[in-house]
Amino acid sequence: MESVTALRQYLQALETVPDSYIVVSPDLFILTASDAYLFNTLKRREELVGRYLFDAFPDNPAAPEAHAVRNWRASLEQVIATGQPHQMPLQHYDVLDPQRPGQFVERHWKPLNTPVFDAQGKLRYIIHSSVNVTEEVLTRRALRQSQHREYDALAEAEQERQRLSHLVMQAPAAICLHSGPKLVYEFVNPSYQQLFPGQELVGKPLLEVAPELRGTPIWEQLQQVYQTGQSRQEHDVRISLVRPAESEPTDAYFNYTFQAHYNKHQQIDGVYVFAFEVTEQVRARQQVQALNQELDQANQQLTRVNADLDSFVYMAAHDLKGPINNLGGLVEALQELLPTPQPAEVGGLLTMMQDAVTRFQRTLVQLNDVLQLHQAHDPAAPPVELAAVVEDLRQDLLPALQQTGGTLEIDAAACPVVNVPAKSLRSMLYNLLSNAIKYRHPDRAPHVRLNCSTQNGLWHLTVQDNGLGLTLSQQTSLFALFRRFHNHVEGSGLGLYTVKKIVENLGGRVEVQSELGVGSTFSVYIPT
Repeated sequence: MESVTALRQYLQALETVPDSYIVVSPDLFILTASDAYLFNTLKRREELVGRYLFDAFPDNPAAPEAHAVRNWRASLEQVIATGQPHQMPLQHYDVLDPQRPGQFVERHWKPLNTPVFDAQGKLRYIIHSSVNVTEEVLTRRALRQSQHREYDALAEAEQERQRLSHLVMQAPAAICLHSGPKLVYEFVNPSYQQLFPGQELVGKPLLEVAPELRGTPIWEQLQQVYQTGQSRQEHDVRISLVRPAESEPTDAYFNYTFQAHYNKHQQIDGVYVFAFEVTEQVRARQQVQALNQELDQANQQLTRVNADLDSFVYMAAHDLKGPINNLGGLVEALQELLPTPQPAEVGGLLTMMQDAVTRFQRTLVQLNDVLQLHQAHDPAAPPVELAAVVEDLRQDLLPALQQTGGTLEIDAAACPVVNVPAKSLRSMLYNLLSNAIKYRHPDRAPHVRLNCSTQNGLWHLTVQDNGLGLTLSQQTSLFALFRRFHNHVEGSGLGLYTVKKIVENLGGRVEVQSELGVGSTFSVYIPT
């Protein structure tokens, strides 16, 4: 009993020492631990005493490479087998976090396992002393990481410097660095050197290389940037450079940027120059401007010609109307004065004269219609109901449909209202629909289909027929004034020209797809 009492007293004495100890029995059950050890391992004494050592201190699954339990067990087994103390190497042995069940707190130790024997030489217990060196390990780790980051940053900075140097040397821009108030060349890239072939630039002041720049805006701008630090950008600047291989100055155009260079004391000690030669672009733009000016002049001339043509059409349609009507009256008066019965030859001539007058009068009416087509579209015209216009046209076309046995199919539900003047819409549709019936195929009754839809901000009107159709060459000149391809039916050649002008006045376009002997489809696109 005295030995047990003495052991208990000895263990209680160990609990209060300032060092970090834990005492285990030869069968690895915990006998006690010092206050310092409890503090370092985040444990309470009542949690440990009497427990199997490795149940109380298991491995951290998140750090399997540490082999903490295996290493400690091996050391304790060596102490038991040899009876000698064993100094373990630095150990990574995490401890459970009481605030987060199942989670661990990182710990690093310098452990020593020391056997304690009784008077008979029998092993009584093992004292495991361990110095918590976690902070030292973490500090060394942070230092290594910082050193690695610094090394990586330096390596990356060097790579970036090399990349930038490569870009500068390969850049199509002319780049140089001037230093000091005399703007001495400190660095030039190959593109800049090409501006002064055969000349050594580095180490020379700018005005020694290009004295023609003295007193120019370029020299003044460089000086201003050097003095104020404010960057300067200019575009399409003409610069005359005297190169050794040329007797006369050569004009070139540049876009350039001047930017101050600062030393480590944040003082201006030079000026960067970034310049792009844009001579070809400027000259091409000048050519385009000259061509545009020529086009404007040509357009003005065409406008005058169109005005003259409009005047002529107006004169032909208006001023000739009276004389032609008078001529028709004279033919009628002549016919009344001639005796009856008239000779067959005379009657034939009078009929031909009357027909000529009638055709002339009809041509004047058509010319007047052409003149009206050239007038601009009135955007204030109210929208119209497409169905009402189509139904009115159906009534007009009914005799022709009945005579030919034709059919007219309408699908305009998608366009209840269209923003087209009623007169223009009616004229356009009448010409397309009447042509579809007029130029029918002799072997079949005409079938005409009108469709309207909206797409991409446009009204899309189509008129499809099964008539004579057109060749590809006919389609290319279909909309010309007075152009006709079929003379077996009466017509003036104004219908499709009228359609085209109406659609263009509305800001749209008209297209045709046709196959000879099969039929045609006319598509009209008008902005909504």
